[in-house]
Order: sequence, then structure tokens, then C-alpha cells
Amino acid sequence: MNIVFMGTSSFAVLVLEELLKMEDSNILGVVTTPDRPAGRGRKLHPPPVKEKAEKEGLVIWQPKRVNAQEFVSVLRHVSPEIIVVAAYGQILRQDLLAIPQWGAVNVHASLLPSFRGADPIRWALLRGEKETGVTIMLMDEGIDTGPVLAQEKVAIERDDNYQSLTEKLGREGGKLLVETLPRWVRGEISLRPQEGEVSYAPVLKKERAKINWEDKAFDIVNQVRAFSPRPGAYTYYNNTRIKILKASLKEEISASPGTVVEVSPRGFVVAGGEGGLLVEEVQPESRRAMSSWEFCCGYHLKKGDKLL
Repeated sequence: MNIVFMGTSSFAVLVLEELLKMEDSNILGVVTTPDRPAGRGRKLHPPPVKEKAEKEGLVIWQPKRVNAQEFVSVLRHVSPEIIVVAAYGQILRQDLLAIPQWGAVNVHASLLPSFRGADPIRWALLRGEKETGVTIMLMDEGIDTGPVLAQEKVAIERDDNYQSLTEKLGREGGKLLVETLPRWVRGEISLRPQEGEVSYAPVLKKERAKINWEDKAFDIVNQVRAFSPRPGAYTYYNNTRIKILKASLKEEISASPGTVVEVSPRGFVVAGGEGGLLVEEVQPESRRAMSSWEFCCGYHLKKGDKLL
């Protein structure tokens, strides 16, 4: 099975790792996004999939526009039998989708049609979902609208954050892909349309990571989970920006939102608009991550202080 893989993120790396274990497959090359400037020096950094592909000695393409005719021509020349897509970041048009004999198959990190779009893992956490999953679908020109080949449910645990849930879904998605592709090629799978309520997961902007202490504590905890560890849900204490990396719900709290109501070695408790949360791990601006007790000792946070 001659395969072209398209992906960019850490989720895609996990899927690629499973695909590399698949018997009777040949990865002709990997398509990923161009290197992008990042950090204070704005140096160019490769996407995670490129780093993985380089380690594996795979051919790499990084077109700015994947649907440009010059790149479509490259893929026609390579002649993949199937294209596998996982968190790539560009919509594929019909000229490209029509190239492989068995189509383009997408590994999506939700139970479609729930959370169609680019950020399904963060949205599932932000909404406080207890269950999500992975979908293997045959791509069409819509955004995650194609028919389903296979799905697998995955539980969301209370201590899951974006990083841990990405790991779970990436591994599960890769394994389901490897199980599904041979059956699809052998004609053992009948496509089925997506069924159920449609919801969307557009990219969450970094501004959404700013904590509003007027919100319910339940929602703030989910916000912390959705943005941990990067970019990190954040607040301010004495003009210092602080990322909150880990927090849990404390329901029986009544105080002005943003007020620190308790400080102990377990962490510090902050009141939300309804209920409160125990903050367990933080990262002050330009500093390393630390326990919230360590932060309290170093930054002299005490009961009655306010977070903004």
C-alpha cells in the first residue's frame, strides 16, 4: 500500500508513529506545513511532523498551498494509492482528493459529527465533556463532513488536560487507522454517513486563555485543562502574568470572584463566579513551572489577595 501522509501537530506525529508500524505499507513521503517563526528571536521552527519524518528518513514536502497545481502535479507523479491525513491544517480540494485510488482518509480527534474543525480536543475539554473519541473518515471537500469508516470512543478523565488527551487520542487514532486501512482496501467496510448533532471546533485564539474570575469555577477548571500546558490559561497577580497549569474544583466557596480564600501546602483556593478552584500548579511569566505552594512562598501570595 503506497501512502502519502499529511499532518502537522503532535497528534499527527502519534498517528504517523502507528502507521510506520503497519505491515505491507510504504510511506512515499510526508506533507506538512512550512517552518514558522516562534519565540522571542522569531527563529524558524519546524512542525512536529517534520521533525519525526526527518528522524525516520522520509521524503518531506512543505507546500505553502497544498492545492496549488504545481504541488498537485507532484502528487500525481508520486501516485499514492491512498492519502492519510491527521491534523494537517489545510483543506484538500477535489483535484487532490481524486489522485489516490482509495481516496484520502482522515483521522479526526472526535466522534464526528461532534466537534468538526481544527481544535476538537480543546473544545471537548472546554465544554467539560466526559467522553470523546476518534473517527476515520473518507474525505470530501467539506470540513470533516465525509462518510465514516470507523469510530472509537475514548473516556475523558477528570485529570486529563490538552496534552494527555492528545496523547490518548493520537495513539487510539493511529491504532484504529492501522486496523481500518487494510479492511477498507479489501472492500470489507461499507461507508456510512455521519449521524447525530453537528457541533464545531474552530481554532481557539490565545485570548480565550485569559481567565475571567466571574465565570463559574467549573468552567475555569475546564479552561485550565483545555489550555494546559501550552499556551496556558492565565491571570495576573501584582502585575505578574501567571499561567495556571493544574486546578481542581472546590464547590462550596463563597467570596468575591478572584479572591484567594485559602493557602496551604496543597495549593491555594480562588473563588470564581460560582464555587471555587484549588490551584495546584502554576508558571509565572518567564519562569519555570512550579507547585502553587512554592509560588505562594516565593511570591508571598496570601489569603485575601486578588487575582485579576
